[in-house]
Amino acid sequence: MGIVGEKVAELKKYNPKLTRQADFDDFWQTAMEELFPEKKGLKSWKIDVESPDILKEFRVGFELELEDYAYPLDQIKVYKASLEASDGAIIKGWFLTPKYIEINKKIPALVRFHGYSSNKGKICELLLWALQGYAVLAMDVRGQCGDSPDPREYKSGSFSGWMTLGLDTPMEYYYRQVYLDSVQIIESLARRPEVDSTKIGLFGNSQGAALAISSSALITKFSDRVGGITARIAAINGGSPFLTDMQKSYTEHTDGPWTEFDWYFRMHDPLHEKEDEIFTYLSYFDAMNFAPWIKCPILLAVGLKDTVCPPPTSFALYNHLQCKKEIKVYPDYGHENIDSHVDRQIGFFASLLL
Repeated sequence: MGIVGEKVAELKKYNPKLTRQADFDDFWQTAMEELFPEKKGLKSWKIDVESPDILKEFRVGFELELEDYAYPLDQIKVYKASLEASDGAIIKGWFLTPKYIEINKKIPALVRFHGYSSNKGKICELLLWALQGYAVLAMDVRGQCGDSPDPREYKSGSFSGWMTLGLDTPMEYYYRQVYLDSVQIIESLARRPEVDSTKIGLFGNSQGAALAISSSALITKFSDRVGGITARIAAINGGSPFLTDMQKSYTEHTDGPWTEFDWYFRMHDPLHEKEDEIFTYLSYFDAMNFAPWIKCPILLAVGLKDTVCPPPTSFALYNHLQCKKEIKVYPDYGHENIDSHVDRQIGFFASLLL
């Protein structure tokens, strides 16, 4: 066994305890009932994002609004897509489908989630998948670097970026709504008439991997508890998952978004007197804590030189998965797109979806 083999063997033994709070299940069931209130006869509300006033009762929508977008390929139809999130924010993105679909045939579909401080991406990045026969949806994460604002108000300030937005309470934390947006995006794709709702694949790197994992877990866990979920996740591919094993990520990072917490503590809590409280709040959003809820096959990729999402944190997630799973380790890659992994990714999805 060489140096790399010894390192991977060591990482495969790293299995920290989950940091779930006692009400983790209830917290997320309450959140999911905001999107899918039918089973308990609950009501959804339209909120004025400029004030706390309720404008009117409404039902969360799952219909993508599509606008034709001219693109010089005959094989593919490209649309600008938008979706009204549960709090009224408008999330924008791209939707691609093969132009010629057999009558009465439904096709498999993929959702691509993007990395931190990025956006829905370029059409050319999605052609790889649409040309294989998938419907492909890629949407902005609210408030980041795309066309989709985050109109929510937060009670306190934060350091530059999104990691510390709404840290006063888990109910207000930024990623609570982002995770719900992700579930709504998947369900909206599943309800498209050309899509086979039982053959949905999710993929992304870094933040995108975390969103794929958390949203799949929520859909799988609560599909029988709340009404109206039609999406069935059949496969997940994630590279260098972010937002996982958060305490270790914060402790070992040397680069990337976790540095926002360095400055947050310096400015708001220089003695770390509230550190335990903050990481208790963050535990509700730790992808590691969602891992046992994943039921579909999952393929992960990790670079051993990653300084943004330290490799042990990816293995913390991996070692808590209870589904069919595989992790590919790339010794000489850091926190980056791993070109060598794409062929494996294509084969993985093809074997399960096509």
